[in-house]
Amino acid sequence: MRKSLILAAALLLAPMLNPSLGEAKTLEDLLVEKGVISKSEAANASVSDQGKVYWNNGTRFEFPDSGFTSGFSLLLQERYTFSDNDETAVSGDDEDSTSPKNVSSFDINKARLKIFGTALHQEFDYLVQTEFAGSDGAKLLDAYLKWNACDWGSLKMGQYKPSYGRQFNTSEGELQFPDRTTVAEFFAVGRQSGASSTLSSEDNKLKASAGVFNGLSDGEGINKSGVDTHESGFLEVRYNAIGEMNSFVEGDVDYTEDLAVSMGAAYGYQDNRNNLGGGLEKVQINGFIGDINAKVQGFSFNGEYYYSSIDADSYVSNIDPTGFYTQIGYFFVPKKFEIAARYGLLDCDSGKGLSGSCENSDKVNETGVSLNYFFWKNHLKAQLGYTHINNRALSSNEDDVNTNEWIFQLSSMF
Repeated sequence: MRKSLILAAALLLAPMLNPSLGEAKTLEDLLVEKGVISKSEAANASVSDQGKVYWNNGTRFEFPDSGFTSGFSLLLQERYTFSDNDETAVSGDDEDSTSPKNVSSFDINKARLKIFGTALHQEFDYLVQTEFAGSDGAKLLDAYLKWNACDWGSLKMGQYKPSYGRQFNTSEGELQFPDRTTVAEFFAVGRQSGASSTLSSEDNKLKASAGVFNGLSDGEGINKSGVDTHESGFLEVRYNAIGEMNSFVEGDVDYTEDLAVSMGAAYGYQDNRNNLGGGLEKVQINGFIGDINAKVQGFSFNGEYYYSSIDADSYVSNIDPTGFYTQIGYFFVPKKFEIAARYGLLDCDSGKGLSGSCENSDKVNETGVSLNYFFWKNHLKAQLGYTHINNRALSSNEDDVNTNEWIFQLSSMF
């Protein structure tokens, strides 16, 4: 009798001492390991046919019997902006003045609908995102289908952002400031149509992606087809060196207990045909971006360095703009109130032939601070941001242009 009791107790304690003993593999698991069936087929064999509706970063619908899920979410950003520009026109009668004027404006900054989901028990992902804000009316932003071929590899095709720049690929609803830094905006390559593949290590710490896209020749870009055979290519490697973190969510709103560090590097090659003022010409761009990010107990750090070498037929020599920014934040009230600051420098390499922030500028300096209050993480927050931008003139005979901008923004992702 005593031996029977000892044996029974040992059988009860064994799973506690070695949890793997208490986790018997199902028949489906064994068949997947032997390669007899796929994971999709195994999932289809083991689920019930009862659908469900729930919320998880959006409203989601699951239909287990068919292995299909769908969902939608809304990004809304309402803001007030006051821009204090140099040499403001003295009065409303000075309509012909070329000097910038102060601006006070209420705007709907973003109004986006995202529809997403999976098929064949997560073997495929899909996403469609539309922007309704802006003077151009509704506009398709993203539309792609991704095949999760295996645990460590996937293939994506459609229109979306190439993996080139961390802040450029961070959602507007998860930024630490109301807007991206001027430096990140200058080097951004926009949404393009193309295809890319991603590989990841077994522990998911190391990821590498490569993609080919239509490019940005005149007539190409978002919601436009390719007009030539000159395409763009992008490579990116990202490594979680310490701990685990999502580097595409700025700020430590989830309060990371232990130090987490992530690093990334990207290379881009663009072979475009653009009109720079003298007719269509060849414009080749080689670019590099490196970034490092860290989070621990409410503190966050984000930094990126950018380099581009632009070679065009009309240029006497290459133009090599460079730039960087550093951004830090700290939650003085964990998960609720954060103060963030950043500094950015954009070296336009004389600015000749460049547009955007570098047009007629030698260098662009940016400093800013943002006060962020989180009602419900990044799903509902208020931001009060201040940014000072100094555009250094190309010539010592010209004055610098300074802009001070205040933004109050309410942001929601439901």
